Amino acid sequence: LAKTLLREDGVIFISIDDHEQAQLKLLCDEVFGAENFVAELIWKKKNVVQNDAKFFSTDHEYLICYAKVADNLNLNRLSRTAEQEARYQNPDNDPRGAWTSVALQAKSGSSTYEVTFANGVTWKPVEGTFPRLSKESLLKAFDENRLWFGKNGTSVPRLKKYLSEVQDGVLSNTIWFNEDVGSTQSSKEMVKKLLNSNVFDTPKPINYIKKMMQLTCEKNSIVMDFFSGSGTTAHAVMQLNAEDGGNRRYICVQLPEETDENSEARKAGFANIAEIAK
Repeated sequence: LAKTLLREDGVIFISIDDHEQAQLKLLCDEVFGAENFVAELIWKKKNVVQNDAKFFSTDHEYLICYAKVADNLNLNRLSRTAEQEARYQNPDNDPRGAWTSVALQAKSGSSTYEVTFANGVTWKPVEGTFPRLSKESLLKAFDENRLWFGKNGTSVPRLKKYLSEVQDGVLSNTIWFNEDVGSTQSSKEMVKKLLNSNVFDTPKPINYIKKMMQLTCEKNSIVMDFFSGSGTTAHAVMQLNAEDGGNRRYICVQLPEETDENSEARKAGFANIAEIAK
């Protein structure tokens, strides 16, 4: 059903733990096609060790991602964090602006060489590696001041990578840490604050859901949650819309449960959600 409802450039995320991860992956290969597998992400959901565990203290869950048609999928890039921005500096006042540097050698290649630059520094790849650039391109980089020889000008050279020349934003990695997207504990505390009770055992953090949407959604996308539980997806959509002026809509589905829909606690809780989303 989920596959049927997806747009041709749509994507699905499925949260799962160790008990059924392997079976789910095989099932999704059958339903969506193995060629439409995008990634298996890891969410580090805890920041404490569970000492009463039988074997290992499990502190992660899986997030399996499939596309309706992988060739149609274009993931958004994430905004750089302050830490990532800080990696770009300009210690030599290069007019092209802030830069970071990378090694001149690569793990693979077909030939090697040694070069002595006009400043007297001699360079060749370390044993077992190959030059990242051809000799001609390396000498051109030197002439254009695209090499960094350290503060004293005699260190092993590195190639400058300018912030102005890299793509806006960064790709997501496949491990999502609780410091960035929240933990099980932080999400339980949020729900308790909203509803004055620990109604749900394993609610997902808002930032965890928001990150999925930031990677895949346009500002007018429709997001569907087949197991809406505590309503985190709806909360995340409203909050993201408030942040970037989007008009995303959500459809939340949940099996019928015995709840008091008219209780003052629930009314107050959802009022709080709307207020926080603003």
